[in-house]
Amino acid sequence: MNKPIDPRVTRTRRLLMDALTELIVEEGVDAITIRDIVRKAEVNRSTFYLHFRDKQDILDQMQDDILNELAQTLKFPTYYEEALHDYKSSKKPIQSHVTMFEHIQKHASFYRTMLTEGEFRERMTQVIRTEALQYKHNFWDAAFASHGVVGIILYWLENGMKESILEMSLWLTRVSLFPLGKFD
Repeated sequence: MNKPIDPRVTRTRRLLMDALTELIVEEGVDAITIRDIVRKAEVNRSTFYLHFRDKQDILDQMQDDILNELAQTLKFPTYYEEALHDYKSSKKPIQSHVTMFEHIQKHASFYRTMLTEGEFRERMTQVIRTEALQYKHNFWDAAFASHGVVGIILYWLENGMKESILEMSLWLTRVSLFPLGKFD
């Protein structure tokens, strides 16, 4: 039987991960030390080691948490005919596109920094490809779609997220429903 997690443990882990995120944005991954993390989080070094083995461990767990959250945003079942009808009748975007862009916006600083890291970008692409394979039964179609989605997310982040979540979601819905066709 699973024991409930102590809220203090959750809070401390969140403090450490938030500190790491801020430091990544300010300094980049390589420059950060455990000393920097514990200072920023205002916890003891020994507290850090109660939760994580080293810097790579906290980084891996933080990436896992973010990517698991991303995967959950993509879990809305989408049926082509229904999505097509919703778009044509009311210009309604696919719900998973909306929740994905909301998630990206919530963690924008993290994604903006980490998407330039090859390993994280590939892991994110894999999460999106796994979900795309639910709808595209061809690996190459799913690979193309997932790399395109990650690319457009990075472009959106690097250009100041000027477009709204709704605009981005509608654009992605259009290219998903009409990949080579006219949609206006």
